Amino acid sequence: MSNYLAVGGVSAVLRSLLADALTSSGPSSILGGGPDAITASPPDLVPVGAHEQPRINIFMYYANLNPALRNAGFPARNAQGQAISNPPLALNLHYLVTAYGSTQFDPEILLAWAMKVMHDNPVVPRAIIQKALDELLASPNHENTLINGSMLAEQIENIRIVPETLTTEEIYRLWAAFQTNYRPTTSYQVSVAVIQDTNTYTANLPVRKRSVMVLPSQAPIITSIAPNPIAAGATLTVQGSYFLGDTPNTTVVSFDNAQGIAPTTLLGNSLRVILPSNLQAGTRTLRVQRLVVYSTSPTPHAGFSSTAMPFQLVPMITNVSPNPVAAGSTVTVTVSPAVGSMQQATLFIGDTAIPIDQRPQSGPTSSSTLTFPVPATIAAPYTYPLRIEIDGAQSTLTATTSGGTTTYTPQLQVTP
Repeated sequence: MSNYLAVGGVSAVLRSLLADALTSSGPSSILGGGPDAITASPPDLVPVGAHEQPRINIFMYYANLNPALRNAGFPARNAQGQAISNPPLALNLHYLVTAYGSTQFDPEILLAWAMKVMHDNPVVPRAIIQKALDELLASPNHENTLINGSMLAEQIENIRIVPETLTTEEIYRLWAAFQTNYRPTTSYQVSVAVIQDTNTYTANLPVRKRSVMVLPSQAPIITSIAPNPIAAGATLTVQGSYFLGDTPNTTVVSFDNAQGIAPTTLLGNSLRVILPSNLQAGTRTLRVQRLVVYSTSPTPHAGFSSTAMPFQLVPMITNVSPNPVAAGSTVTVTVSPAVGSMQQATLFIGDTAIPIDQRPQSGPTSSSTLTFPVPATIAAPYTYPLRIEIDGAQSTLTATTSGGTTTYTPQLQVTP
């Protein structure tokens, strides 16, 4: 496989192709400089003017992805972000072939000859590619030595030379960008230069045995979740259909696409599951998954899955300290479940909302305690119902009626 030096190697191959043709049957009487009069330089660096020397110049002015190979080797990474292949970068290279000369008819003769050489070699054999790379060492310099190691002759794809039609407007725009005098020019597309890394990647072990199982396509369907909203640690009841798998232990419930857990109660059209302790407050999703057990392996494999059903997990205030609290000081609230460092938290003292910024990422990833400032302007002394909102999910108040008076808990007593 070739590396990024292959692009320079293609230019070297084209130059060598013309140089070899010049030696055998080309207009060597015009190109007095011999092979040295065939160059691969930017047009603005080619000497022009009254003392302009006959020359053929090739210049790669553009490169783009080869559409036939641009998706080869993909996907390159798995769900964990690990490399699973080295996808090749396949490039089409676009060249200008330009003829120079101050003597009458020289540019026309040279350009026609160069076009005939390209026409006679639509596919460049690997032997010619390797010969062109080896010839670079005859004039050793840093660039030639690098390109000699491009491994262009070892790439899977052949080098093909195809004439490319540019309109006069496109040609004039190119030469205007070069900021030099125009000379007779034609264009070619050379494809394909394949660049591929040799980095290590993760590869699956070979398959020892293949098995086929035919099952009816009956993915679980969720119709309802109750209760919703739900508090941490509570039990969810899920209603639907097609919940039963081959065996009870092949049906699991996945929260937020995490590893599935077994339900506590399972029927064909309903199940009950306890919320995981690490599930954070906010809008969460639930899926019912039916695993498949193959006869060749006791390990369950991924089978059928329902669509994600959203529900709201509300936080609970388990402790408030200090209580009572003085206006203008701070209050610490203990919350279940723990609040993530990137979650948004707002405390409601009565109808006063007190948001706090996201916690610094340098700290713990989650915390069960949050500290809020109590506004100095809040009315005191007074007892307020207390709520907390995490990522849009708000804790609930418990109403108790006694003697015709309704009290909402939890409460926070604010003193002057």
